[in-house]
Amino acid sequence: DEFSPHRHWLAELLLNECFAICSQSCEAIVNKSLHRLNHGNSSKDANAKQSVFRRRLQLSPKEISYHESIAYHSITIAYDLILRRHATDDRFQSKEGTSRVAGMFLSSVVHNSHTAVQWLSKLNPTHKVRQLWLLSVMYVLQEAPEVIIRKQFFSMCDGQMMSSESQLVRFIKVMKLCTTSFQAFTDPQFSSRMSAWLMQESFNTISACAIVLVDECFEILSSKPFERQRMTEGVLQLLLSIIAVPLSSVTQLRALGSVSQVLEKAGAACFLQAVGNNLQHWGRMLFALMNSKSLSVRSMSVDLIISLFGSVYKEGGCIAEVAQVFVTILPETVAREIALHSANGLIHTNGCVEKCMWPLRRALADVEDANPVDDDRVETTLLPFLRQFCRICQAIIDGVIVEIRLQGENCRIVDTHIKILSGNVRPYHENGVPLPTSWMFDADEESVFEAANFFSPETSPAQKIRWLMTLKRLHESKGQWVEAAETLILCARTVADAIPHIKNVWRPSKFAPWNSGKEAERVMIFANEYLEPFSLRNILESSSPKSDNSRPTIISFAKILTLVSKEAVSLYDKEKSMVSLAYSRLQDLLKIVMDTVEDHIFQSSGGQSRRWAKHQKQNTTEEIAALRKASASINELLTKLAERMHLIAGEDNSIWSAFSNQKKSSSAIETGATYVRVTLFGKKLRRFQESTTIPTFLDWGGAHICRVPDVAMSKALRNVGSNAKNQMVEVEREISKAFAEPLLLALREEASDEKITFVNGLPDESFCKTTDSEEAFLAVGVVHSRSSTDDVQAKRFHGRKGSTSNQFSPTHIVTEIQVAKPFPCPLSRQPTLVTTEFLSAGDFFA
Repeated sequence: DEFSPHRHWLAELLLNECFAICSQSCEAIVNKSLHRLNHGNSSKDANAKQSVFRRRLQLSPKEISYHESIAYHSITIAYDLILRRHATDDRFQSKEGTSRVAGMFLSSVVHNSHTAVQWLSKLNPTHKVRQLWLLSVMYVLQEAPEVIIRKQFFSMCDGQMMSSESQLVRFIKVMKLCTTSFQAFTDPQFSSRMSAWLMQESFNTISACAIVLVDECFEILSSKPFERQRMTEGVLQLLLSIIAVPLSSVTQLRALGSVSQVLEKAGAACFLQAVGNNLQHWGRMLFALMNSKSLSVRSMSVDLIISLFGSVYKEGGCIAEVAQVFVTILPETVAREIALHSANGLIHTNGCVEKCMWPLRRALADVEDANPVDDDRVETTLLPFLRQFCRICQAIIDGVIVEIRLQGENCRIVDTHIKILSGNVRPYHENGVPLPTSWMFDADEESVFEAANFFSPETSPAQKIRWLMTLKRLHESKGQWVEAAETLILCARTVADAIPHIKNVWRPSKFAPWNSGKEAERVMIFANEYLEPFSLRNILESSSPKSDNSRPTIISFAKILTLVSKEAVSLYDKEKSMVSLAYSRLQDLLKIVMDTVEDHIFQSSGGQSRRWAKHQKQNTTEEIAALRKASASINELLTKLAERMHLIAGEDNSIWSAFSNQKKSSSAIETGATYVRVTLFGKKLRRFQESTTIPTFLDWGGAHICRVPDVAMSKALRNVGSNAKNQMVEVEREISKAFAEPLLLALREEASDEKITFVNGLPDESFCKTTDSEEAFLAVGVVHSRSSTDDVQAKRFHGRKGSTSNQFSPTHIVTEIQVAKPFPCPLSRQPTLVTTEFLSAGDFFA
């Protein structure tokens, strides 16, 4: 009968009246508070925020207290006398009875909650009225049948718009208020057990409701793309706030499951559009969960990352941009995980730092092992990208560990001193810091260089510069001055290449939930240094107070260009006969800078409208002046180098003539360009079988070409003596011994129970076959560069194969070796790419 009251009408009537009274009282309280905060504004502006009824009277403090009492008593009646009394009634304790009671109140609670969300959001999270109201929401969402909840969500999809927001979006805000309010129960004044339980149950309920909401409403809103996008944004922000709170693995699994449901329903394009700039925060949380001690949480995080990359790839999205965002924030996440372990007293040595990242390394290996045969999300053509992404992530983790190592004995993580140096230590160069010999075979240079190469100057110059500066410090700690200078030259080229694309530069922002609280602040002070080092951040943000600090300026880039160019020249000067190399590098850099200045002037004048604002003209003038100043500084360095090479004062001003004069005055040994080939063979040692930390740069049985540092050269020449200095065989033998000495120490320290033998030269197959299978061999032999231009830069090398005692036999086998990059370069060693052999008669190396 349409004239008869519907079921449970009295309960809804009572609840509606209680919520209405509470809402109006909250409106009065909030508006009075806003009026006090905006007391300096005109009365017209303050009254405009109030309803017509509220504008007629001004409330006194006594009346405000009266309204607070009314609001508290009305919500107490709704929660205690209606909802809670029915929930605890012995007659309704069965599963069916509990569901029926909650379903009876669902419509009233949900409708009044999203109607009053604007007043609830302005109350303090710990306000009793807000907490009791939201507890009512959590009760009906947790206990009501799923069918009734789906029906309620369906009705909200077609509901009327309220203040330019749909009922669905407003209800998502109500659930967001639940997360912020129940986090307040972590305060010490509440019971720790009760607060943890309440947070976990509320977050579990919200995650389950998010799945139901997306599943029920996404298809219905297909005709309303704007509303569907708003719903997706709200749900993802809600889930991000849940995942950001450290809770039990069950809650994290449910939240990750909700995110997977949104990604599956919405697709990659809608998902990325909804998260927007929050994609970096999702990357932070996913990497943090991949380092969880819970296997299920790690597996779910790996599954979500594979789903995201697979969906983006299938929909034709830019998968490289997603990877760039994730890799950019990875150092901060790794440093934060290390800091959290240190704050909990779990890190004491360098080994503890490496071990705390094992779960993340294992999770990345699981992503790399994704198989399209048993996973339809992964296409065969996606596998190379996943492998490269995981390899870069592993290199980033290595880079963070290297940066911690470079702090040496001064290393402190969250106010805790960490013992970095252990075992046998030795300095790499005179006045150098002693470093453990166990790091000798670590691929630290390769990892940091790979991390730097991932970032492009057009979009991420700050991150590329950040890793190149780390590589420079690593070379300096080893006394590899030329490699450090080459790294700075690459850094300068990065800056020059980035200037025309400065408007496309993206820099990450901080994640607010990670920076709240005293303990979190201590942790993030350490972690933020690994997102962008403080020294680099100061240069990028100190150029102009009027500029947007989220993007570097041309003036700051010009400053970096000047600084690194001067430092590169000083590092070249620390090794002999590198003036010509420094001159050629700076000459190429100057050409790039001058072209950049001309392009910037053209774009500022001919490519723009004449109607410029005054500050835009001033900024352009300052930028051009800064670039010209940097160009003049590089030109001044070139002039000083040219004077040293006799290009200005000499009779012949040709650079190649200067190069030839330098060749005549220096022997091949004294040019600073001596190279050796290093090989390990025989019984494979444990260090080279498996590695859970930084891998080894040298593969067992493979060969590397290494540039001999100045320290090893000086020691070799001292051992030969003045009488034998011209005996090239003896010189090469001493160079090999001097270079192999620290390598042998490292091998014998890690494998003290194994027999390790040094082999001088390039052993042939007959030697390898006759050796003992229970013995490990380290072979080091000098190779000679073959360059068509000069003795400094070289890409192809030759060496005699066989025993070094047969150097002057009538015929001998010559091994020709080629590497990828010409030496010197930002790496002091490179694996051999192509190796060929031929028979030579006479002295091929004469």
